[in-house]
Amino acid sequence: MFRVIFLFITFLCWSGSTVPLLAQQGGSTTQNPDIISGLASVIDSDIIRIGNQRVILWGIDAPERTQFCYRNGEEWGCQAAAFRTLEVLAGRGEVSCYLLGDPDPFNRRYGVCESGGTNINEEMVRSGMALAFSEQTDEYEMIQLQAITEGNGVWALDVKFQPPWEFRRANTPGGYR
Repeated sequence: MFRVIFLFITFLCWSGSTVPLLAQQGGSTTQNPDIISGLASVIDSDIIRIGNQRVILWGIDAPERTQFCYRNGEEWGCQAAAFRTLEVLAGRGEVSCYLLGDPDPFNRRYGVCESGGTNINEEMVRSGMALAFSEQTDEYEMIQLQAITEGNGVWALDVKFQPPWEFRRANTPGGYR
């Protein structure tokens, strides 16, 4: 594993790029170190587009478009709140995503994305607008514990919600995001 990380960092330095956050974090998700950068537009609460490439944020899962949470017993648009949070994080300037694995049936790729040195995936979990998706990685679980402790986003005491993956499995044909 160390050799893969070393080769990845060497390649980035040789190509004139700076060492990305992903490599600094130990490279735990460097299966396919494809990188895409540019201005991002938000497609969904955990999906962005850079150029023609749609990127699903790796290791996190945010409320679905048709999903509602409940705050103080009343419907709360948690997906809309997560969408706006992602717009703020991705709208600060150029976004770089480190793409992982092969495209899904819709030609989307999973990625860890950053902007201005901020890990967007991590910040979505920290704000409570996305959950750590342990089916992909355990990388964001400690950050989620912090969000729970602080009562951020969907973890606020007065909020009730269904994890997005459970909602999707019950309500989305094929379970796709």
